[in-house]
Amino acid sequence: MRTLGIDLAAGPRTTAAAVVVWEGSTAVVEPPRLRCTDEDLLGLLGGLQPGDRAGVDCPFGWPIPFVEAVSAHAAGRPWPGRGTDSTTHRATLRLRRTDLLTHRALGAGARPPLSVSFDRLGATTARWAHLADALAARGLGVERTGAGSVVEVYPAAARLRWGLGSPRSMEVLLGAAPQLRCDPGVRELYDRSEHAFDALIAALVARAVALGLTALPEGEDRAAAEIEGWIHLPTEGSLPRLFRRSVGGL
Repeated sequence: MRTLGIDLAAGPRTTAAAVVVWEGSTAVVEPPRLRCTDEDLLGLLGGLQPGDRAGVDCPFGWPIPFVEAVSAHAAGRPWPGRGTDSTTHRATLRLRRTDLLTHRALGAGARPPLSVSFDRLGATTARWAHLADALAARGLGVERTGAGSVVEVYPAAARLRWGLGSPRSMEVLLGAAPQLRCDPGVRELYDRSEHAFDALIAALVARAVALGLTALPEGEDRAAAEIEGWIHLPTEGSLPRLFRRSVGGL
């Protein structure tokens, strides 16, 4: 199988992609794709074969309360925060359910998540919405819960779960996962670009999703994830398990 990782940005200059080819208990890391255009990304995502997975580092949607508030404003209806403290109400619009759950899972010491509503991250999500629509027009719809072949990932959180720490380091990654096959020149490219490195982590998380080493949303979480998206967080210490051949032969 192949897994694709995409570190998405609002424009091509800082957008990167990585592909890992899984061969039994080893995996070959291909050279990164840098400065990826929309057509580059659509080609990679459209080229996924049955059994392949893709992990995209980008929120797949906006918080439901934020969407409802903006819709009310556009329609001239009362602002949902009417009669409440402005600062308190805006805080309810900042984060998605999956952002809050992921931060809770990582612990109090983790960096607070960015807001797709009020931070520059919103521009990246707008680009993803455009790409997801283009895929849907080609008959390749993306399920925001991650139940399909394309999932939302968070490389910084995955590095914490896998004990890779910070800063980004191919030496640390290859030390923790020696089954990764990466030529010296390719390794240098990933070390040189933080965007390429995050794309590689995203590709590894996509493998974790394929092996059931992340959790799908359930109940109320699923209802929210269908609109807002869902971060697939690998289980703690699961990095070595990516290289175990599954029952399905992945």
